[in-house]
Amino acid sequence: MTGMQKYERARRFLREPQEAARELAIRMEQLRRWKETAERTTAELGRERVQSQAASRVESCAVEIASLEEEIRAAREWSHALYERQEKVLRRVGEARLVEVLRLYYQCSFTWSETACHMGYSERQIQRLHTEALARVEEILLEEEKQAAAPAVQFAG
Repeated sequence: MTGMQKYERARRFLREPQEAARELAIRMEQLRRWKETAERTTAELGRERVQSQAASRVESCAVEIASLEEEIRAAREWSHALYERQEKVLRRVGEARLVEVLRLYYQCSFTWSETACHMGYSERQIQRLHTEALARVEEILLEEEKQAAAPAVQFAG
């Protein structure tokens, strides 16, 4: 297994909240556009004599807006849950400098060079710390997975 494949689960886990945030931003932009369309259509409605076509456009905009607002609400909740889970795992990593490498690289989108400069290490040292941190995250995720799969033990009392 190559170094890139070795900790792929940890990498995916650490990228998940940022990907959710990007999806949320896309939905927010779609909502903004639909609201603009609804406002333009509503303004036109006041000037038009034949309103049935414009009214159906307003209705379709309203349906799209309501749908997107629900998607955004769900996406915000999902994003928050991902972030909370990530924070819980990062607290378990233990060593502060390992957590900082992960936060700078995955949450702040720093490059290796920026992370090294910020932390006062060489890029090579940062990459070693990153590998060590990924190994810890991988261990934590595997441990959580085993705990979730283990049947609950019941005591007869």
